[in-house]
Amino acid sequence: MNTEATTMNIANMRPTAASAASDNVYSFSTTLRELRENLEPAMLRQRTGWRSKDGSPRTIEYVEWHTVADILDTTAPDWSHSIKDIRTIGEIAIVTVAITIGGITREGIGTGSAKSEIGIKKAEHDALKRAAVKFGIARDLYKNEPNGREVPAKDESAEISPVAVSLSDMVTSKQLGMIRGLARQLNVDAEAECLAEFNCGVTELSRRAASRFIDKLQSMTPVEQMRMAG
Repeated sequence: MNTEATTMNIANMRPTAASAASDNVYSFSTTLRELRENLEPAMLRQRTGWRSKDGSPRTIEYVEWHTVADILDTTAPDWSHSIKDIRTIGEIAIVTVAITIGGITREGIGTGSAKSEIGIKKAEHDALKRAAVKFGIARDLYKNEPNGREVPAKDESAEISPVAVSLSDMVTSKQLGMIRGLARQLNVDAEAECLAEFNCGVTELSRRAASRFIDKLQSMTPVEQMRMAG
C-alpha cells in the first residue's frame, strides 16, 4: 500500500469538502436574502383588521398562503413542509407547521375554528405563513402589525387588533363558554356579532378583545330582557 499517495489523496480531498460546505452556506445565505426582498404590490391583499373606538376601520395588508408557496417554489425549489402537530383547546384548532430549506427547519403556529374543515385549513395556512416569515418572507408586514407597538395597559382609547397573536394571548375556554352562554340568553348569533364588532371569528379573539366582547353582550342583556317583557 502506497502510504504517501493515500496521504496526498486525503489532503487533496479536504479543500474540496471545505469548499462544498462554504458553497452551501453561501447558497443558503443568498436564498435568505432573496426571500427577504420586498413583495411586489400585486402580491398583497388588504382587509379591515380592526376598528378604532370611533368605529373607523383600519386596513392591514397581508399575503395569501399560496403566494408564499409560489415564492418558495421560485426562490427555494428544494423547500418542503410538514405538519408537526394538530391539537384543540376548546373550540380552537392549533396547528404547527415546519418548513425546511437547505436542511434548516423553522416552525410556525396557526389557529382556527376546530368545528369545521375550513377552520382547520385556515390554521394550517396561517402556520405555514408564520413559518415562512422566519425565513424572511413578508416579514415587514408582521413588523407593521399594530400588536408590534407597545400599548400602555391603562390606555383604553388605544387602538389594538382584536386577533390573538400568540397562544398565550388567545381567548380562553372560559371566555368562549361565557360568550356562547350570553349569546344563547340573548338569542343572538355570537359569530355574527363578533364579526360586526371585531371583523373576526370568536375563536380568533385575543383575551382582551374577548373581555370587551363579553362586556358588550352583558350590556345587551337588560335591553333584551325589557324588549322580551314588553
